[in-house]
Amino acid sequence: MKDFISKTRLIGFLSLLLILLLWKLLSFFLKADIILPPPEKAFTVFLAFIRRRAFWAAVGATVLRGAAGFFLSFIAGTLVGLAAGANTLVHAFIRFPLQIIRSTPVMSVILLAVMWFSSDAVPVFVAFLMSFPIVCQNVLQGTLHVDPALLEMAAVYRLSRRDTLLHISFPAVLPYLGAAATATLGLTWKVVIAAEVLSLPLKAVGTGMQFAQINLEAAEVFAWTITAILLSFLSEELMKGITAAVKRKRGGKI
Repeated sequence: MKDFISKTRLIGFLSLLLILLLWKLLSFFLKADIILPPPEKAFTVFLAFIRRRAFWAAVGATVLRGAAGFFLSFIAGTLVGLAAGANTLVHAFIRFPLQIIRSTPVMSVILLAVMWFSSDAVPVFVAFLMSFPIVCQNVLQGTLHVDPALLEMAAVYRLSRRDTLLHISFPAVLPYLGAAATATLGLTWKVVIAAEVLSLPLKAVGTGMQFAQINLEAAEVFAWTITAILLSFLSEELMKGITAAVKRKRGGKI
């Protein structure tokens, strides 16, 4: 098993080197830093960024917006999904709105949100709206796959709806919640930063990216992009750690 993990890490490292090599070759042949700067220049700018207080203020603000959108969608999606799984009328009521949200282009939501909310609230709203259907649908699927024998037992012992939800339905939904969290994390950062690019909050990764593009500073755009990738990577690794800890606590049942 350890040999397999080491091999996969090595292959992943080699793929990263290949990407950097292709990037370097393309920038060498183009010979136009304004279009595609070499990777070392982008990383040099990134290292210069991390020594600036304004950079960390922008990253912190983006993290707060992303976390707010993620947790709001997670809480609301879980509650609505559980309600829809427990009641067919609620399920029928939310089905069409969820389809509408999933079918709406992200850019349309961002443009409308820019007209409705303050620049700081736009990314939070968009992240919430785009992630909510994913969480809700996953939780709904989890409730529909609850063991019928357990539900029959709950009925025989006359468990209250609250106890049935907490002790039977919710544990069955946990694996689906883990999948929803993993799926929405990557989406959250993409949506939040895209919304920041258009709404231009005072402190934001997306705002820095937009100003760099306006000033034709391609290396800075890449530096901000590296920041966004790291945010996504670190948050996903954190979620994997949380999921693994919960799995160990529950004896591998998630």
